[in-house]
Amino acid sequence: MQRNPTIFRRGAFAVLGAVALAASASAQAQSSVTLYGIVDMFVQYGKGDGTQLAVQSGGVSSSRLGFKGTEDLGGGLKANFQLEQGILADTGALGNGGLAFGRQAWVGLSSADWGSLSAGRQTIPQYDILDSFDTFGTGAGSSASSSIVSTTSRANNSVKYRSPTLAGFTGVALVGLGETTPSATNSGDNANVYSLGGTYSAGAFSAGLALNVFKRGTNAQQDARYALASASYDFGVAKLSGTVQKVRNLAGNEAADRTEAMLGVSVPVSDRNTVSAAMGQVRTSGSDERNARQWTLGGTHLLSKRTSLYAVLSHIDNGAATSYTTTTATGTGPTTSAGKDVSSLQVGVRHAF
Repeated sequence: MQRNPTIFRRGAFAVLGAVALAASASAQAQSSVTLYGIVDMFVQYGKGDGTQLAVQSGGVSSSRLGFKGTEDLGGGLKANFQLEQGILADTGALGNGGLAFGRQAWVGLSSADWGSLSAGRQTIPQYDILDSFDTFGTGAGSSASSSIVSTTSRANNSVKYRSPTLAGFTGVALVGLGETTPSATNSGDNANVYSLGGTYSAGAFSAGLALNVFKRGTNAQQDARYALASASYDFGVAKLSGTVQKVRNLAGNEAADRTEAMLGVSVPVSDRNTVSAAMGQVRTSGSDERNARQWTLGGTHLLSKRTSLYAVLSHIDNGAATSYTTTTATGTGPTTSAGKDVSSLQVGVRHAF
């Protein structure tokens, strides 16, 4: 029987095409890159030293653009990366001091059995835990955003290990190198960051602990030390969250010791609407003038899974020597002088893609 060469060629091309499509699908299943981002804009009406009106970026969330990806290496091992830049959407400028990828820049390996190991510019475990237990998520209305509760969000030149979750517990450790040159005024470990964290979750209850050491910048300073404890319970009709943190030698200043706390509640009044309230305070050892307290009331309305409207009303009672203001995720609160109380209303829209 004689073959038709035209039909034979078409059949061969069809088989090759099917093989190519199968290979492509297999490659996509083993490797992926995701483009994502958030645009968050708000209008602020505030009163500090005077009445101020402003349009700013980064209310409940920092505006950002990012890339993240993973590749399946086989045997349960994966390669991962994340590059994320902050954006000031009100001006179009880069956030995070103008860094190209100032929010995240890391690469690493992960395994379901052994956990993950990554290196680069990364968030510190203490910040991760504080952010997850903060009713206002270190955004508008948060006592962490206003610095009444102290945190440092990221560490450069860092190596971070996250354990697999076992019986509800997950551990995290990070070392960030200051990479200082030893000299008469600097030790080899100046500006290093050491951080340990752990979270536990069992049904409606969650808890977190973190310990941080920020090595002194110069030998004339002291090491700053943080001890954080957080907990939350979701009652269904409301979620209650609290955090207490002890700080020694804040910013490397000897005897700059303080106790900080946050307490908040979030109430889902419907499928699309949530009302939240929180209080935060700082008490400084031996100096009542450096104490302060913040009160916040906020509401969120979901227009869709990706778009929401929000309003946040905050007030800060400043001590005679403090000038905290209602800072948001990346926006600034009204300018205020030491000892002057400050209030603000922030109304905005957030879209994630």
